[in-house]
Order: sequence, then C-alpha cells, then structure tokens
Amino acid sequence: MNYRIDIADNIEKRVRTYIEKCLGDIAEKRIVALASGGMDSAVLLKLLDLMGYRIIITTINTRSRSSREREALRDIASEIGNIEAFHELEAPDLLEYVELYGTWYKDDSKREPYYIPARNIIFLGYAAYIAEIYGVRAIVTAHNKGDGSLLPDASEDFMKKVSEILSTYVPGLRVCMPLSVLDKVEIAILGISIGAPINKSWSCYDYLNKPCGRCRGCVERERALETARKILFSRRF
Repeated sequence: MNYRIDIADNIEKRVRTYIEKCLGDIAEKRIVALASGGMDSAVLLKLLDLMGYRIIITTINTRSRSSREREALRDIASEIGNIEAFHELEAPDLLEYVELYGTWYKDDSKREPYYIPARNIIFLGYAAYIAEIYGVRAIVTAHNKGDGSLLPDASEDFMKKVSEILSTYVPGLRVCMPLSVLDKVEIAILGISIGAPINKSWSCYDYLNKPCGRCRGCVERERALETARKILFSRRF
C-alpha cells in the first residue's frame, strides 16, 4: 500500500476509534452536530455521514457572524447525505471582544478580537435544547487538538463536566469532540482523503466577500492544506 495512503488511513482510524468509543451505543445513531462553516466542521460532518450517523446540524448566529460563514455551512450541508434537520439559532445579543472592549466589559486580559465570553457553555446550551427536543443523547463538536490547548472550554475535561450538567435535561447525554485527537494538518489530510467539501468551507474571521488571507483563520487553514497536500501528493513521500 502507498505510504501516503497509510498516513490518511491511520488518521481516519484514530478518529473513527474515538467516535465508536464515545458514540458507539447511541440509539439510532442520531446526533446533534454543533457546527460552523469552517474546514473542521466540513471534515467532521463528512466523516459522520460516511459512518452512517443521522445528523441534526445546529449552528448559532451571533450578531457579528459573517454571512459568508452562514452560507458556507449551508453549502457544506448540501453535500452531506444524512442530514435529518438543520437549525440556525439566532443569538444577536452575543458580542465579540472587539465589540465589547471599551464598553461595560472590564476584562483587562488580552483577548482575541473574535472572542465571545463564555462562548462554549452558551453554544452547548443551545445544542442541548435541540437534543432534548429530538430526544438525542449526543452532541458532537468539531474542536481540534489546538483548540483544547488554547481554550479551557474546548478541553476534554470541560466537555466531560458539561456532559454531567446537561444530563440533568437529557439523561445520559454526552459531548464528544472526535477531532480533538488531530491537529490542523491531520484534519486537512483526513478531509482531502475522504472527499470532505473543504472547498465550500469558510475560515476567515473578517466580513468580506473573499478570504482576507491575513487573519489567524485564513493563515492556519492555508498552512494546513498546503502541508497536507505535500504529505499526500509529493513524490518525496
């Protein structure tokens, strides 16, 4: 077997093992996927589709969320077969740090401009709302390994604690992060190898008609895809 294919197969196996461990006994293979329009969401949704999960997409529209990102998630969903429902929940009062700074918000620590206070606990609350309505016992997010190292509310420990709290409403509910075992390059390799609609995704933090190419979202995406393509297609490997 080609060595480059071995790399992709190994990455996919790791994620599938995580999914089977975290979601293996979920009734009817129905899950709520808390998704954005980014590359990670595109890859995760495609893999869940290939594994036969029935997906209820849930996404949160904060006040400053880019219309291109919203459109990107709809485009991604159109390429996924097992979409049972698609919910866009409006949260116009959730503001980013760049909007809050200099108002009543007194946090003196240096935040990224696009940081939303208490973001993941709020988003997971919305996802739990959808899960309870549908009687689903699993919420899946597309957080990757890098997210967990940067954000305390994107760690496995945090998700475990949230799962315990949300089980008050949906007995046995769990929050799973299948891509937490991968870095950005590995996610790009997985996405390319399984045919995820990466080209339809949107990673830019700015509110433009095309990616700015300068923000962290754009830079990390392009670096990951460039490295992934070299690993998968370069003759040096």
